[in-house]
Amino acid sequence: MSRGSRHGRSGAVARPTARARRIASESVRITGDLLGPAEPADVAPTASRKRRLWARLRGQEPVPGLRTIKVVLATVLSFVLAEGLPGTEPPIVAALTALLVVQITPIKSIRSGFERAGSVVAGVLVAVVLSSVFGLNWWSLGITVAMAMIVAYALRLGDHALEVPISAMLVLAVAGSTDVGMERVYETLVGAAVAVLVSVTLPRVYVQPAGNAIGTLAAEIGKQLRDMAGWVQSDWTPERGAEGLRRARNVESLINTARDALAQAEDSVRLNPRAVRTAHIPVTMRPGLTALEFSAISLRGVARALLDRRSGEAGKHPPGPWVSLSLSRLLDAIADAVFAFGVVLASDVTAAPPSPEPLRHALRRARFLRDETTFQLQEDAKTEPAIWRVNGALVGHIDRLINDLDPDTESVSPAMTRPRPEPSRPLRRFTPSVIRRQIDVGARSLRRRIRR
Repeated sequence: MSRGSRHGRSGAVARPTARARRIASESVRITGDLLGPAEPADVAPTASRKRRLWARLRGQEPVPGLRTIKVVLATVLSFVLAEGLPGTEPPIVAALTALLVVQITPIKSIRSGFERAGSVVAGVLVAVVLSSVFGLNWWSLGITVAMAMIVAYALRLGDHALEVPISAMLVLAVAGSTDVGMERVYETLVGAAVAVLVSVTLPRVYVQPAGNAIGTLAAEIGKQLRDMAGWVQSDWTPERGAEGLRRARNVESLINTARDALAQAEDSVRLNPRAVRTAHIPVTMRPGLTALEFSAISLRGVARALLDRRSGEAGKHPPGPWVSLSLSRLLDAIADAVFAFGVVLASDVTAAPPSPEPLRHALRRARFLRDETTFQLQEDAKTEPAIWRVNGALVGHIDRLINDLDPDTESVSPAMTRPRPEPSRPLRRFTPSVIRRQIDVGARSLRRRIRR
């Protein structure tokens, strides 16, 4: 009886066929400059000066000091405009409000301005009403602060909740003067309005930085898998396993960075006229980031299983050379798949995504090598039953890692097949027929959004 039939009858996985071995040995080296996130041609270091300048004007490339420019501009404009308001003191409140309201994206500035203006108005109203009834003393101050906090939480003002009791106490400090309270309200409204106007006038699109952060995450996962493939074959020791597990746990910081960058990209395309062509991209990048988060979890599981195999009861029986060789080739193939996944997902996000065929080829190679490695791990577990529990966990994590990167699954497919951004259209004559057509298109789009 042949060896393959014996293991096939006992439930083990048979050796791959000759065709499978040939496909598995094919090289798909996704290395070199693809280890890091790709940059668009407009903002790459090799781009011409005119191209980079045009990219900055479109809000695609970071402008050094743009946040500082917006803050200074909003502060000065609000101070100048508020000088015409009634009152004797300089309008510092207006300038301070503008300074605090200006945010990175227009939607955040609008939200911050609304919350800050609402908190000031609520605090002034609470102070005016309660001071006219109770006056100012120690117990009325406590009642005022308590009522102000209740109003702040009822209005869901978030981080600006403390503005309500602060405004109320400032009004109480001048014996409940309504004029002082209204001056503070007017200055706050002017500062918030100017800050929002400046943020909307000078917006930026943060879609490509989100793609770069996701690409950095994919590159780190792939690099760790490739490093594991190296020391598994040549220096598989408990110390190496512990170091690999520590590095795998540190990937969480890159995941948080990518989450924050993607959330910022989603905010930057809202109420932003420069994001008309790229407004759909952050939505399609979300499934890819989720797949990488699952891959990071599986990476920690693989690192833990490799450590357990060389420590404890299982570590008393070192794996054979064929086990190390097949496992090293498998981890290297999965690293290729992760690199290819990052290239498809996080390269120039303002253009059509690259072809996912290199990713599919890398996954086919990884699946063939997985079958070979599973056979070797089954042979390895025959020396000690405790080894199979570790090897079984290792195979399970590797299998999930491969499946999470499949571009043909329903959860990952939207990230791999995002539509190409619409090209910029030249100006057309605004004839009555063109205007009616644009109104109809806008009405249909609005109805679809309402149904969603």
